[in-house]
Amino acid sequence: MDDLTHTQEPTETPLQPEAHSSSESGFEEALREQNINTMIEIYGEEYAEKLDRLTK
Repeated sequence: MDDLTHTQEPTETPLQPEAHSSSESGFEEALREQNINTMIEIYGEEYAEKLDRLTK
């Protein structure tokens, strides 16, 4: 029977992202807004009220 307790090789550290350019930041902001709007569409005004309470 094979030994199933393999030693795990160390994983490489992921590269840290460089500073975001303004266009990347704008894209991320637009995506965030789109995600919020989609959640409001799906879950309705109850989600909007919860979001409003969380951001105050």
